[in-house]
Amino acid sequence: MMNIIFQNPEFFWLLLIIPLIALYEIFVRSNHRPTLLYSDISLVKESFSSKRKYIFYASRYIFKLLFFITLVVIIARPVIPERMIKVDEKGVDIILSIDVSTSMRAIDFKPKNRLFVAKEEAKNFIDSRPGDRIGLVIFGGESYTQCPLTIDHNILIKLLDQIKTGMVEDGTAIGMGLATSINRLRDSKAKSKVIILLTDGRNNAGEMDPITAANLAKELGIKIYTIAVGKEGVSKILIDHPIYGKQYVSQQLDIDMESLNKIAKLGGTENARRARNSNQLKEILNEINSLEKTKISEKVHYRYYEIFYYFVYLAILLFILDLLFSRLIFVRIP
Repeated sequence: MMNIIFQNPEFFWLLLIIPLIALYEIFVRSNHRPTLLYSDISLVKESFSSKRKYIFYASRYIFKLLFFITLVVIIARPVIPERMIKVDEKGVDIILSIDVSTSMRAIDFKPKNRLFVAKEEAKNFIDSRPGDRIGLVIFGGESYTQCPLTIDHNILIKLLDQIKTGMVEDGTAIGMGLATSINRLRDSKAKSKVIILLTDGRNNAGEMDPITAANLAKELGIKIYTIAVGKEGVSKILIDHPIYGKQYVSQQLDIDMESLNKIAKLGGTENARRARNSNQLKEILNEINSLEKTKISEKVHYRYYEIFYYFVYLAILLFILDLLFSRLIFVRIP
């Protein structure tokens, strides 16, 4: 909705003149004596009836009144302000480090598997942080950067959608996942640097131990939130059988909570979080979202669009209409 304001509203005091004009029209102009004398008024009586006289004065008065009000509005300078906000953000640089080992196919997050739910909740997390740079690292038996730190979250989400189990050599190289994430954050100028590690296993591959990587993150001032994804015990997992094709088999899936707790403590976030279902994962990411607030300050500016010329057009129209009524329609006979 348009919000019209006036730059010179003091000129609206001129509208107080309107009652004086009305009094003048009623008591002076309407009762003035004729300037020409007629010997027989029957010649003009029909064309100058009281009804016609009333319409004549009323129309002239209305046009003059509207014309005067329009002039006052013009000099009061109407404008439409546009609110311009300059946002100064002290953002957080975040790396999502996601396990894509085959165990992430486990369907204990029914009806979907662990990786599918992790991706969906990661999207919600990304959408909740529009002012931050976020990157994506994936790891299995090795790790690599799926998306570097970016403010373009649309591209990030598209690349997140593309990740799946089997993209990298199988295994769980948590230390390498952390090392790649740290490498992406080490040159960051952000006030706060964060790694969110999502895994469902224990470190069994890679060249770097996860505790060593966590110590490196601590030295560089990088926080690490660790999230263990999945239930305890036996879960069904989809495998590619060489003869029978895709089949679900029951496996004992072991999550190394002890190591994840050590990583979290070294990363300055106390203990690891455990997500046994999609709701718990959502709650954990919401908690992290609230803990890592982005500081935002706003500077408000206004741009003004002049609209007085519309009222100039209206004033010209009223002036022309007044001439037409007085010269062609309600012709005044002295």
